[in-house]
Amino acid sequence: MTDTKYPVTPLKIGVPILTVVLLLAMLFLQDPVTVAFLCFSSLITAMLHFNVFESTADKNPLNRIDLGIQVAFLILSVVRALAMGGHP
Repeated sequence: MTDTKYPVTPLKIGVPILTVVLLLAMLFLQDPVTVAFLCFSSLITAMLHFNVFESTADKNPLNRIDLGIQVAFLILSVVRALAMGGHP
């Protein structure tokens, strides 16, 4: 079995940066509508990950780091949106 490594492109660097910026915004903003929008954007960035990175079999650390960030963003944003939506 061979290790698959795809080349790093500027877009592959930009996706994790965009995700981290949106994740930090979601964690620190207090407006429920904005948090709900960022919750929806977590689904879009997860889709973007799978469009930009060729395969999950890629052993490139950037692929694995971004996938971890995407999963964390998705879970944290859903939890935060539900928590903020439950309070008046």
